[in-house]
Amino acid sequence: MHDPPTTKATVLISGEGSNLQALIDASTTTMPYLKIVRVISNKAKANGLNRASKASIPTKYHNLISGKYHASGEKDPSIKQAAREKYDADLADIVLADEPDIVICAGWMHIVSPKFLDPLAERKVPVINLHPALPGMYDGIDAIKRAYDDYHKGKLMDDTTGIMIHYVISEVDRGQPIIVHKIKCRTPETLEELNERVHEQEHELIVKGTAMAIHTLWEERKNRG
Repeated sequence: MHDPPTTKATVLISGEGSNLQALIDASTTTMPYLKIVRVISNKAKANGLNRASKASIPTKYHNLISGKYHASGEKDPSIKQAAREKYDADLADIVLADEPDIVICAGWMHIVSPKFLDPLAERKVPVINLHPALPGMYDGIDAIKRAYDDYHKGKLMDDTTGIMIHYVISEVDRGQPIIVHKIKCRTPETLEELNERVHEQEHELIVKGTAMAIHTLWEERKNRG
C-alpha cells in the first residue's frame, strides 16, 4: 500500500498526551505523511501541550469555563447549554482555520455537539476518537473502571473489554468503529494494572486507527474526484 499524500491533522487532548506522543513519534517513523498542524487542549496544565511544544507543534488552549462562556458556578441549564454550543462553534472555527484533513481526539474529555461536528462534516473533515471500551459498551467516562467492576461482579461478557478507534458522531462513543482491540481482564489484577495495560495498547491502536482513517479519507476523495 502506497503512503497517502501529506495529511494535516489537528489533535485534541485534555491530559498527559501519551497517545499524542505515539502520533508524534509515528509521524517521524511509520507515518511520515502525518503532519500534526496543531494540538488543542481544554485544560491549561495538560502535559500534552508540553509534548507538542517540544515537537515544535503549535498549540492552543481553549476552555469552556474560563468566564468567557458562562460565569463560574452557573446553575441555569439553558445558559450552560447555550455556552456549550458557543464553545463548540468556536472550537470548530479554531480547528478549521488550520485547514486540517482530519481531527484526532486523543484523550479529549469534552463531549462535542453538532455545533462542532456539523461545520467539519460540511468541509468533509472526519473526526476520530479513541475510547477504552468495545463498541456499544461503557460509553462516556470511566469506561475502564466500569468494565473492571463488572468483571469482578461476574457481569462482563467473556471477561473481555477493549479499545476502539471510531468516527465521532453526536451520540457519545457510538460512531462507526475503525479498529477494535479486545483485552481480557485478569485475576489477580488491580484497576491500576488494567489501566496501564489498556493505555499501553492504546498507543499502538491510535496509530493504526489513524492510518486506516487517513487511507479511507484519501480513497473517498479520489472517488469523489
